[in-house]
Amino acid sequence: MAVLQTDLATVLRRLHAGVREALAGLSTSHAQEIHGTNPKGDRQQAFDLAADAAVRRILEGELDSGIILSEESEEHHFGTAEPVYRFVIDPVDGSDNWARRLPLSSVAVAVLPAEAPLALDRVIAALTGDLGEEDPLICIRGGGVHRGADQIQTAGTRRIKDAFVSCELNHFAPTSQLGVLFASARAVRSFGCASRAIALVADGSLDAHIDVRERLTPESFLAAAAILQEAGGCVLDAQGNPLPAFTDLRQRTTIVAAATEELAQEIVEALTNANT
Repeated sequence: MAVLQTDLATVLRRLHAGVREALAGLSTSHAQEIHGTNPKGDRQQAFDLAADAAVRRILEGELDSGIILSEESEEHHFGTAEPVYRFVIDPVDGSDNWARRLPLSSVAVAVLPAEAPLALDRVIAALTGDLGEEDPLICIRGGGVHRGADQIQTAGTRRIKDAFVSCELNHFAPTSQLGVLFASARAVRSFGCASRAIALVADGSLDAHIDVRERLTPESFLAAAAILQEAGGCVLDAQGNPLPAFTDLRQRTTIVAAATEELAQEIVEALTNANT
């Protein structure tokens, strides 16, 4: 049952639909039951486990073999054949939003060659699918980003003064330096879901997403960052460097994800100037 790279889009669409179906089947009272912590030490609820189980079930049904690296469980190898792909997955990104019935939560899936490091430039396909919407964003490297039949591109915004900017503020007291940047932007929002915020930059709803907390881990951004790049955007860390290769899902980073390289560089410069 070998799956060609061009068929990954079908697998990803089924993953999104399967997670949505699994979550819809949970009762409200059961969904939020606490089941200890995940490998990163974060609280794990029944809906996290249901989404994670749906991901495993679908991938094991679609592929002869593979490697699943999920926020909610230890690395999982399935099948007897030599794995071709590794799937880096956040089954429910924005879990606090989902638990409180707030908008913006998603399943995020980055597909890499099985032996590749967790590096943005090694992602060959990706999905970010809002849990409240039927049509996810999917990219195959070199083939653009699509929502259904529609191809997606960034808004192309180049200046902070014209930009709608998202900044993650969860578990973080914003500094006066960030305030300088906020005051320069056209508008500022905070959504509590990295994969969706970055995907909103990719589809032109936002112009940039910033996270300088040093808390962001790969499963939350690899898929969306690859989608943003494929849609014409730029992804850097807060110092203006390309994101490094990561060794596991406990490694943390900052991120500046923008509609254009010019906007990303202007944001980095504003952050750097504000800290000097």
